[in-house]
Amino acid sequence: MSAPLLVGERVSRHFGGLRAVDNVDFTLHDGQILGLIGPNGAGKTTLFSVAAGSLRPTSGRVLLAGTPVSGRSAARSVHLGICRTHQIVRPFARLTVLDNVLVGLHYGRPPGPRSGLLRGGLLRRDHRRRDPRDAAMEILDFIGLADRATRLPGELTLAGRKRLEVARALATGPRVLLLDEVVAGLNPVEASRFVDLIRQIRDRGTAIIMIEHVMHAVMSLSDHIIVLDHGRKIAEGTPELVAADPLVIEAYLGRSDA
Repeated sequence: MSAPLLVGERVSRHFGGLRAVDNVDFTLHDGQILGLIGPNGAGKTTLFSVAAGSLRPTSGRVLLAGTPVSGRSAARSVHLGICRTHQIVRPFARLTVLDNVLVGLHYGRPPGPRSGLLRGGLLRRDHRRRDPRDAAMEILDFIGLADRATRLPGELTLAGRKRLEVARALATGPRVLLLDEVVAGLNPVEASRFVDLIRQIRDRGTAIIMIEHVMHAVMSLSDHIIVLDHGRKIAEGTPELVAADPLVIEAYLGRSDA
């Protein structure tokens, strides 16, 4: 297997006496989806925020392709190729759907020699086409929002706003995309379509870490899963191994004294 793309080494984040994340290692390879699961309060979002650069670790570090990226800033991480979505979607309410994606294009990382219209190489078309609106429309077409380009985000359904959140993140050209509960809250048809979209994003060249409480989604998508409980990693492995782990079952369902 090739060298890992994103590595967390003994990552900890404390808030006073609370150890929200405690000595967690993780590894993400190119072409991989890594699932991050655990009960509420397990430390998943905190670990996400450290990986995305928006929180400085108390100790440990995160490396992208061997280069330390933790402890800088979210903006710096975006320029290096790490971008995240948020559980509560945060579009620019007064900008159109198209303009929201143009913001991602403007603040994303510089194009590389293999860049397509999505600068991370998601859609590999003629890299000589540089018009930002063309690139943004191609992203919206891929995401399924091209026909809503001139609308405001408030006119979209929840599923549409979540798609817009992903489109704006993709516009930055990420090598690593961090997805925070993008399937939660959707009806079964919308959830199934979102699962297909996530798989397409991975298949077109973007590695993914996802937090998700919808178990059928994370289990069907993930190549590898890490389970957190009270800030510590209690299990990891394939979805099948994790689902059968007694510590994972106890963390989710509680200990039975019967």
